[in-house]
Amino acid sequence: MATTTVIGEVPPYVSDDEMDASEMEHNGNKKKSEKETTQLESFELKLKPKAIIEVLHECGITTPSIHQLNNFLRTIKSTKLDPTSISLGEIEQWCLKSSQSIPESDDAPFFASYQIIYDDDGDINENKFRFFITIKRLLQTASISKKIHADATYKLVWQGFPVLIIGATDLDRHFHLFGMAICSNETTQDFRFIFRALQKGMKKLNLEEIDPDFLIA
Repeated sequence: MATTTVIGEVPPYVSDDEMDASEMEHNGNKKKSEKETTQLESFELKLKPKAIIEVLHECGITTPSIHQLNNFLRTIKSTKLDPTSISLGEIEQWCLKSSQSIPESDDAPFFASYQIIYDDDGDINENKFRFFITIKRLLQTASISKKIHADATYKLVWQGFPVLIIGATDLDRHFHLFGMAICSNETTQDFRFIFRALQKGMKKLNLEEIDPDFLIA
């Protein structure tokens, strides 16, 4: 009796080079995903770019350049912010309107100073904004202070940007706020703006400029 042999479908031949290429592509996509996940988690923790690069390095992940990382963070920020986020032009109009006069009330907020820098201004390669808000009562406290503190807080944010605060501590280590600023960055120039904005606010109220013994930032 004849025996019938059933031959199954022969799997397609894959060369070693094709397998290596496929594996490399898979590993590359996996590493890219790990990098983006780590960067996203670091963004959620409000880490600065340099700190994010350190985290990637500690995880054994190839680190991007600062420029590449900043582009990634800007993309994440734009997708996470409310689509109705205020525009740079709206910020400028808001600052202009609110800084034209000083309110009569000691507790009404006003803009002591602001800066709006568009990406087509000279050598600036990105939009920037800075504004400082305060009230008369806080500036009156500032006029007698000698120890000035300035820092960013990530528990209070506006449009995804941390609020920068400036104030002083008394002998009982209680903090007294002078005002707060919102800046698109946290560079030396931004903190310099805050200190200068505080002095401008003092001038607007005809108060003596602050001459601190200590400046902590």
